[in-house]
Amino acid sequence: MDRERSHRLSAHVQWMACLSVALFWSVVACGALSASPLSDEVYFYREKTGDSVKEVTWRLTKGATYILTYTSPVERHVTTTGTDYDTRRWQVTAENGKTLFSAERIGQSIVVRGMFKGEPVDKQLAIDESPWYQATSLSLRELVASGDSERIFWTIRMDTLTAHKIRAIKKGVESLDPDGSQKALLWIRLSLPGMLAPFWKSDYWFALPEGVFYRFKGPSGPPGSPTTLVTRATR
Repeated sequence: MDRERSHRLSAHVQWMACLSVALFWSVVACGALSASPLSDEVYFYREKTGDSVKEVTWRLTKGATYILTYTSPVERHVTTTGTDYDTRRWQVTAENGKTLFSAERIGQSIVVRGMFKGEPVDKQLAIDESPWYQATSLSLRELVASGDSERIFWTIRMDTLTAHKIRAIKKGVESLDPDGSQKALLWIRLSLPGMLAPFWKSDYWFALPEGVFYRFKGPSGPPGSPTTLVTRATR
């Protein structure tokens, strides 16, 4: 029994390390161009994993719903949320068209249809009443603005298209002085809920009071893989 339990824990650690990258593909954001709460926002980030450096663009269009468009040299994600930041729809284009799918929440399930790694996909993921936060850089604004200390939410792992529950916890406020102007950053840690919490983590920092995503640090893959660091970029 101990050997079987150890094997299960090891498997959880490996897929959660991969989940860090899956979460990150939908989280990149920084540096608002407008302070108006109803204006569109455009952000730029620099992602560094080992010797690889990549620049990405994140654009939020606001209306009756929020539409977030994330574009990198290799992927495009379009995420639609309500004004409560709960994800309603997620569309992905990647791998030169070999991956082209949409995921939509219908009650307590998420329906995924399209092409995934060159193969047709048509599946229904069972979830519960907890929110779905696919674009974490946007959706965690709800927790930043609230008086709550934590939030439990669902997210879809990009490399397997499976749904998993994540726990977000406010860890404290840190200060940063990158350009002579003091910034207060709220540190939020993501982990597994329950007993598996010690086996995986990733960290996010959001600028206060507006809740704009500022920094990310987490594993890029299985144990031994280099760390991915996402930082604010200026243009």
